[in-house]
Amino acid sequence: MARPKPPAHMITCPDLYGHDHEFAPESIRFRPAAYGVLCHNHQVLLSQSRFSEKWDLPGGGIEPWETLADGLAREFLEETGITVSVQRFLEMQENFIAFFSHPYHSLRFYYTVKLLAPDVTLAPDAHELLDLRWWPTEALPAGHMNDYEVRIIQMACQEPE
Repeated sequence: MARPKPPAHMITCPDLYGHDHEFAPESIRFRPAAYGVLCHNHQVLLSQSRFSEKWDLPGGGIEPWETLADGLAREFLEETGITVSVQRFLEMQENFIAFFSHPYHSLRFYYTVKLLAPDVTLAPDAHELLDLRWWPTEALPAGHMNDYEVRIIQMACQEPE
């Protein structure tokens, strides 16, 4: 069977600020990423992106040689200073996005994660984050988050810790 050909039309990719950009299909790259929902004492850990200023879940892009779980544990540690174990797969979100002037077909995998040590000291990555904070699950900054992440957090944090 012949390899499928890209469409003849441009692909629309919104950037981190919600502005749409058009890209040739051949220029779009796959970007698998994994994000972790850490619920602890009726709170969830959220990071504020330096790039978009939105609050989201710790995590990020996975290297081609990593499993999703290994990449998530690495990203979580890099961004937060916290060592976690990856637990249960929650869902996957798919979209197109442009950041750093590059178009991506983004596949975002969400998991619950668990603390490996009872006492944690937050150590936010200053290159990527403006802030790192525990939020009560009933007081999420929903107006400054992606709607689907609010729903994922509410679903994940209803379960016993």
